[in-house]
This record gives sequence, C-alpha cells and structure tokens, in this order.
Amino acid sequence: MKVECVKGEIARSATEEARKKALEDLEAERARSRSLSDDVDRLKRALLEKEGAIAQAGKAIEDLRVANTDLARSNREVKRANTDLVGQNTALEERIRGRLLYTSFCKVFFGVV
Repeated sequence: MKVECVKGEIARSATEEARKKALEDLEAERARSRSLSDDVDRLKRALLEKEGAIAQAGKAIEDLRVANTDLARSNREVKRANTDLVGQNTALEERIRGRLLYTSFCKVFFGVV
C-alpha cells in the first residue's frame, strides 16, 4: 500500500507539474498573441497613414495638372496679346516713320515743318 501511495503521489506531482507547464505555455501563447495583435494594429494604422498620404499626393498631382492647364491657357493668352502688341507697335512705327518722312519732305521742299 505504501508503494501505491508513493506512486499516487508521484503521479499527482507529475500531473501538477504538467498542469503548471501547460498554464505557463498558455500564458506565453496569450502574450505572443497580444503582441501579434498589437503589431497588426500598428501595421494597419501605418497602412492607413500611407494610404492617406497617397490620396493627398494624388490630389496634389491633380491640382498641379489643373494649375498647369491654367498656366498653359494664360501663356497662350500672353502670346496672343504679345502678338497684338507687336502688330500695334509695327503700325505705330510705320506711322512715325511716315511722319518723319513727311516732316523731312516738308523741310526739304517747303522749308516748313
């Protein structure tokens, strides 16, 4: 009977050790699971931030395209206005040259300005 008691005590002790080990393993897995969950949450936040940055960059690109179109339109208008001014300048130069010739002609032939 003494041997059976000792065997029973050994079995109980082994069972208790196995139970403690299983609880430790379970707690370690829970800690690892929490850590992995925290990592997933952190990565999700980082992904959302990057997606937000990408969306902002896309908006900025679109805004720049619109601005570029506006600048191209303004550039065409400036070129058109410049062409008009060159035409007006040419006409004024011709009028001035004509008056100078007329003034010179009057001085030479009539002695009058």
